[in-house]
Amino acid sequence: MEIRSLKYFLEVAQDENMTEAANVLHVTQPTLSRQIADLEDELDTKLFVRTNRSTLLTEEGMRLKQRAMEILSLVDQTEEEFARKNEDVSGCVRIGAAETKIMHLVTETFAALHERYPKLTCEISSGNVDVIQEQLERGLVDFALLLEPVRLDAYDYLRLPETEEVGVVVPAGSLWAKRRAIRPEDLKAMPLLLSSRKNNATFDVEEWSGGEMRTADLNVVGRFDLIGNGAELVRTGCACAVSIHGLYQIDDPHLHFVPFEPRVSVGAVFVWKKYRIFSKAAETFLAAFKKSL
Repeated sequence: MEIRSLKYFLEVAQDENMTEAANVLHVTQPTLSRQIADLEDELDTKLFVRTNRSTLLTEEGMRLKQRAMEILSLVDQTEEEFARKNEDVSGCVRIGAAETKIMHLVTETFAALHERYPKLTCEISSGNVDVIQEQLERGLVDFALLLEPVRLDAYDYLRLPETEEVGVVVPAGSLWAKRRAIRPEDLKAMPLLLSSRKNNATFDVEEWSGGEMRTADLNVVGRFDLIGNGAELVRTGCACAVSIHGLYQIDDPHLHFVPFEPRVSVGAVFVWKKYRIFSKAAETFLAAFKKSL
């Protein structure tokens, strides 16, 4: 499978029109059609459904689109790293991060480095731990900031010196907002939004309640990936969201954070894949981050 074929495929997928894609790529339409046909033959699958007006992705085409974007991203990263090998520190540091204010430790380090090396740039991806770990495994990010618990066998890591308190984000005008803490019997009665995180959930209901209740005992209204949009549902009064305290999205007069009782706090780790060969930019960042800690 050639890189050129993937670039052609992605352009057609984006334009949804063979003629327009051929114009962008500066090739003839028959040449582009032949490249797509060859790719379909190679993969033994149909990638597009063609009509008189458009060229649309099939289900298999959508799957290839995701993979092609990842592959070309890695190609671009590699070319950039080698192109800059003789320059001063420059290039992009790619960081995946869970939603937490502990991220300030990372951004402050980058800001100091950028002042020293103006050609240094960063890409920051946000998501829950499941999403960020997948990006790390695929090589789409150099580093990841993850909220614990996390299995660390496959990573080198730095444990960060700050923690986050766990509790419930509730509508400010609700009866729940008047409580000093949320106990197991309270949580069972609340309409809840929970994190969509599947691997090693930050909050273990059974452990916290001393075995008195399980997730199945809760009134779960829905789940969220990042708290930002989940907070919009909390504002309506429809549900309350189990979350950490230190998030900028909940600095809102219509929302209120109530901690758990017994208290629950989680730590964070900054991780990277073992035996990873870093670009000069990533290597410089890691050295500076270790020093800052």
